[in-house]
Amino acid sequence: MRAFHPTASIAIGAVLLAALLTGCAGPTPTAPAASKTATPTAAPSASSTAGPKDVLFTIAANVRGKDGSTIAILLTAHKPLPYSVSAAKPLKDEFIASCGAGTAGVPVTNDSLAANGSILMPIDIASSSSGKVFVYPVTLSLGNQYRGQSATGKGVAPADSSQPCNSGYTWASSGAVHAVAVFESGNPGPDVKAWRYAKYGFSVPFESNSTIEACTITVTDLGKSVVNGIDGWASPDSDGTSCQIGYVGE
Repeated sequence: MRAFHPTASIAIGAVLLAALLTGCAGPTPTAPAASKTATPTAAPSASSTAGPKDVLFTIAANVRGKDGSTIAILLTAHKPLPYSVSAAKPLKDEFIASCGAGTAGVPVTNDSLAANGSILMPIDIASSSSGKVFVYPVTLSLGNQYRGQSATGKGVAPADSSQPCNSGYTWASSGAVHAVAVFESGNPGPDVKAWRYAKYGFSVPFESNSTIEACTITVTDLGKSVVNGIDGWASPDSDGTSCQIGYVGE
């Protein structure tokens, strides 16, 4: 097992990253902020209430558009909320609206989230441009797909339409994406650290003639406090077709 490096960086184009971060600037310019709505805007935008103190990690990369342009993309993972707190209600409503038909065959309701000691993790994805088609759809790793995920945004589709909340998602064109990853911690619960047993980031198949380049991953002090010393939490995976971090097993 590779040693976990809290912050790993592979040089990213300064101009593109600067443009992306400028588009996501919130109350402080050092980290993107969470979207409070289930429907993303056409371009990266910031919430007036979320601050960098709730960010666990960021994953930045470049992908290529079909027109040959380079598109900077940025995933921001925020601290999960227990199902029972009032601040989690918008996330619960969003998740139930997307996944009410069931995850792993079980209908999702407020009661099922409570019974499973669930936590809900908001994830925002921003782009340096909007509406540009990628060379090949990017696979989004948004946690543990077997526990359920919802994702909304232009160009986003479930990998398997028959199991929309348990198959993961693909992303075909640039823009803003908002996702909710759910983790079940059982009883007693909820365990707000359960997110550490999952994987996050971007990837494309080797045979796709597409690339995921200029991978930069930053884990904040908040994130480090949860994943440091966890067996199975791998160092960043960046091989030209992926930019990911997370749990890969012991």
